[in-house]
Amino acid sequence: MSNFSSLRDIDRRKFLFGLTGTIGLAAASNADAQPLSKSVLDLPHAANGGQIDENKLWAQVKTLFPLRPGLIHLNSANFAPSSTAVLDTAEALSRDVNGDPSFENRFKFEASIEVVRASLATMLGANQDEIAITRNTSEGNRTVIAGLNLGSQDEVVIWDQNHESNNVAWDVWAARYGFKVVRVSTPHQPEAPSDLIKPFRAALNARTKVLAFSHVSNVSGIALPAADLCRIAAKNGILTLVDGAQTFGMMNLDLHEMGCDFFTGSAHKWLAGPHEVGVLYVRASRIEQLWPSMVTHNWEKMSRAGARKFECLGQRQDSRIDALKVAVDLHNTLGHERVEERIRFLAAYVRTAIAALGKVDFITPFQPEMSAGIVMFMLNTENPRSVMETFYNKYNISAVAYPVNGKSAVRFSPNIYVTTDELDVAVKAVSSLL
Repeated sequence: MSNFSSLRDIDRRKFLFGLTGTIGLAAASNADAQPLSKSVLDLPHAANGGQIDENKLWAQVKTLFPLRPGLIHLNSANFAPSSTAVLDTAEALSRDVNGDPSFENRFKFEASIEVVRASLATMLGANQDEIAITRNTSEGNRTVIAGLNLGSQDEVVIWDQNHESNNVAWDVWAARYGFKVVRVSTPHQPEAPSDLIKPFRAALNARTKVLAFSHVSNVSGIALPAADLCRIAAKNGILTLVDGAQTFGMMNLDLHEMGCDFFTGSAHKWLAGPHEVGVLYVRASRIEQLWPSMVTHNWEKMSRAGARKFECLGQRQDSRIDALKVAVDLHNTLGHERVEERIRFLAAYVRTAIAALGKVDFITPFQPEMSAGIVMFMLNTENPRSVMETFYNKYNISAVAYPVNGKSAVRFSPNIYVTTDELDVAVKAVSSLL
């Protein structure tokens, strides 16, 4: 437990953000959308040189979300609420299209989707032509897994802590096409990123064609050193698929710097964006060699338009795609680094407080270079469902617990709308179960 003590005196001043002036959150990207409720947030400034009052800032951010009063939502790793502005945008544009479903009215989305694509590219450190707007992380993973030419002499190395869409899916395609899937296990309690890299390096060989891993595992909260793994793979001519479900919208990302070939993410988790919208990044040099998994109307044009060829998916909810821009605008307004710092602060805060209780073993490492926004720990109870029910019914907490070796693994994943007061309640709930 000694590693936890160093985080107990977190200097919260470093989370005070030195913004100046009034920042407005962007409204809908489409000029025809109706005015949005809570679309403008005046950031509260303290008297000391324009520095933002942190507590007031995040209290106001919380008002942008339609969470039920009193509910403490600690499950962004699974599903986060859309902001009110995102919901209003999607609803206004959906009503607009249903009121006038003519081609003439819907043509406007051809331009607005490119605005959304450009925003995503800037946010992720990518080129606009490398971005495809999908429905979720699973669809992005499927596109890559199904789109590569792999045969009986090839191997794919995956992390055993990946999400099913980046693990089981490989098994299904391997059963069909005959390539070999190699699972890598990392230490239960890694002491340094090198401990995480070593087993992957050992698994790679001349037959390895793809290395596929979750940037942050949803089942442990462990963050892999993605850039290091991508560099090792690239030196050996191996493609990399990074499942970014737990870092898209949470972590300040630069995919060109990371060096991955493919990256996937969902808007309904940390970005708190519209549901059933996601992103697929395909490095420009890899677009030609990746086959689309679906082809429909407008293929001839889409096939020559970079990663857009992976958006040939049939009729879409264009209103949701436009609403994605609103979520990205909020992220940009607060600042990518500031969002990551806030989420990491909340994770460290609750982890430190739980550690102070004693009697709790952690799955997620304490070191920030091996963790992100997820905190997972063990409770000595055989019934994880009862843990969740206690959290929800007695403390108004939305969280998740899994059965692991006769105990319950609890996962907290606080997003920007969570307050430290709410985390104090979560710690009290944990204490009641010890």
